[in-house]
Amino acid sequence: MLKKTRGESHLDTTIHSKRDTIIPATIFLMLYAVWAILVSADSQFIHQFDTALIGIICNNNPAIIKFATTFTNLGNTSVIMIETIILVVILGIFKKYAYAFFTAGTMIAANGYNWIIKHAIARQRPSVHHLVDAHGYSFPSGHSVGSATLFGILIVLTILLIKNKAAKTVLCIVWLCFPLLIGYTRIFNHVHYPSDVVGGFLEGIAFLLIGYSFLYHYYLEARAQEKI
Repeated sequence: MLKKTRGESHLDTTIHSKRDTIIPATIFLMLYAVWAILVSADSQFIHQFDTALIGIICNNNPAIIKFATTFTNLGNTSVIMIETIILVVILGIFKKYAYAFFTAGTMIAANGYNWIIKHAIARQRPSVHHLVDAHGYSFPSGHSVGSATLFGILIVLTILLIKNKAAKTVLCIVWLCFPLLIGYTRIFNHVHYPSDVVGGFLEGIAFLLIGYSFLYHYYLEARAQEKI
């Protein structure tokens, strides 16, 4: 049996790495598809899931009401759009053009698809009193999609661009907290079912991983090969 050359071994590793970037995206796309089917079918499982989480999350605590009605604004479409533009401009200023395209492309794809699926499923929002203004259909939560995608992008950029391990860890934890808290406020404010928020997170993560796969194939891998 012939021995593998160094170049062949590297090629095998590269192919394996390519495959690895697709697998997580495919898994989350499948999870999202199953979740969306369950919601659109009005399944008993989704009803039980929503009822259980609403019972745990919602209450009349004035301090939490104040926090939830204020913090939820960070996930507004206009705010997420402004934050995305600022991030893209900053990346452009520092000549991180591939990262800028990754950010813009992923956000456009995720939010564009979210608009389509919202109108396809056309789920009505909870019929109880809303603590904040909310318009349009309920599934998936646009706040959850936008925040999961944007702050997921920030996690990826932090891992790739920040050298200091302590700073990297702290920033990643901070970025992770934002979408979780925004999703929490959407349920607390009675404008979304918990299943809307979970669906939004699954969709956002799926598009984040798809975007990263493109970034990896067309930029990161090429840079790595140049250094060999």
